[in-house]
Amino acid sequence: MIAVLVTGLYLVSPLGSAAQTAEELRADIARKRAKEGVLTGDIQRMSQRIRGLRGRIETLQRQQNSAQSDLDTMSRRQQAIATELASSRARLKRIKRKLAHAKRVLSKRIVQIYKEGQPDIITVVLESDGFAQMVERTTYLSRIAEQDRSLITTVKRLKSSTTTETVRLAGLEKSASKLVAQAKVKRDQVANANSQLKQRQASLGSAVEGRKSTLASVSRSRRADEEDLVAMARSNSQVQGILGDSGGPARRGSGKFIYPVNGQFTSPFGSRWGRLHAGIDIAVPTGTPVRAADSGTVRYAGWMSGYGNYTCVQHTSSLSSCYAHQSSISVKVGQSVRQGQVMGQSGNTGNSTGPHMHFEARLNGTPVDPMGYL
Repeated sequence: MIAVLVTGLYLVSPLGSAAQTAEELRADIARKRAKEGVLTGDIQRMSQRIRGLRGRIETLQRQQNSAQSDLDTMSRRQQAIATELASSRARLKRIKRKLAHAKRVLSKRIVQIYKEGQPDIITVVLESDGFAQMVERTTYLSRIAEQDRSLITTVKRLKSSTTTETVRLAGLEKSASKLVAQAKVKRDQVANANSQLKQRQASLGSAVEGRKSTLASVSRSRRADEEDLVAMARSNSQVQGILGDSGGPARRGSGKFIYPVNGQFTSPFGSRWGRLHAGIDIAVPTGTPVRAADSGTVRYAGWMSGYGNYTCVQHTSSLSSCYAHQSSISVKVGQSVRQGQVMGQSGNTGNSTGPHMHFEARLNGTPVDPMGYL
């Protein structure tokens, strides 16, 4: 998090003050806090909708379970009807066989009566040899007549049973099919509504997780900014305390700073990565001699958080130059140096992205663009 001060980090606008950069950082923190509030509100609203959907899903699940139970009941009823249908069909088959047999018997009896003729009671009496034979023949005729009536009645009864059973079977089939179809429709409707609600719940859950992830990222960034702000104030106060403020006029000095190292210019003073870079960066290998940009007195030579090995030389009452990320320092505080004198070696110490020289110019401890003095 000290990265805000590292590698020439982001302290002030050109010729501006540290307070201005801190204000920009505070504004960034405020924006992130506002975004955290929006995300938190979104998460709360979506979570509330998820809870509402969960209640509706539970209700639909109960309805779906009830519909499935009804369907199971109807299916069992259908199975029972199917069993009864099978039994009825078998019974109907037997009835048809009996009807066919009865028709054959009746047909034979009618043919027999037609061929032989049916004796009447007078003939029986006259042709009988005595009373006993007459009674016997009369009883026989009654039994024949009774059998004929019974056969006719059986034929009628079987025809009626056949018709009744056929109608009953058709009704059972229609009733069973209708009940099962209704139960399936009801179950499928509830299941479809339940599935749609679950999809909405999953979609909202995914959106909530996405916002939670974004919120966590924004919160981490905001906390990093807050740490940077604290580190910025602490380090800038430390540098300003070391270099001091003489209260004299801010003079530009000789305007003849030399470059502390010879290398590729990689980053200017000013805005970088959304903030402001407090110096310039020159890429050089570790161990490159670091020379004083101008003559003056060493005011700081040692380790400073973020900057690594850090040296500051005061040239006038208000103007100083500073050198960060050195691998080693060869001067001491209070030592006078002349322009071009080697003060140490470049490196990659502190919070640095690679070997280079970070060079700053400061007026009364506040960073300004070094290019105005080179």
